[in-house]
Amino acid sequence: MDSKKLFFEDVNVGDEIPPILKEVTLVQNVMYSAATWDFHRHHYDKEFAESKGFPGPFVDGQMFGAFLAQMITQWVGVDGVLKKLGLTYKIMAVPGDVLSCKGKVTGKYTEEGENLVNCEMWIENQRDETIVAPAQALLALPSKSSK
Repeated sequence: MDSKKLFFEDVNVGDEIPPILKEVTLVQNVMYSAATWDFHRHHYDKEFAESKGFPGPFVDGQMFGAFLAQMITQWVGVDGVLKKLGLTYKIMAVPGDVLSCKGKVTGKYTEEGENLVNCEMWIENQRDETIVAPAQALLALPSKSSK
């Protein structure tokens, strides 16, 4: 993670959030399922998932939120705060997919002494299909005047 600080004054509406890439693997699915106590077989058992009409094991939707949270918190650094995160799943991701997490700043304002930034985010796969959209984040950033 970059050690430089992101300040409220340096952020502008329309700025792009540095994207991150995530390759989905079956091992990652199993590890995430274990970490979140979601042991449903459709996340790791190919035959079971296919028997239910799915193309194979698929990503737990909560993992998409984890990917977006990682992207946004890497961008804001240790002094920024992710206050809210909301997302809507559009289609599934399966092992072998490469996901691009992207976002941009859609608003900034000061309220009750906090410097707040609204962001819109989304996730696309290697076929340019939108996996997650819309997604929104609300961030609080430090001000240069409070250094």
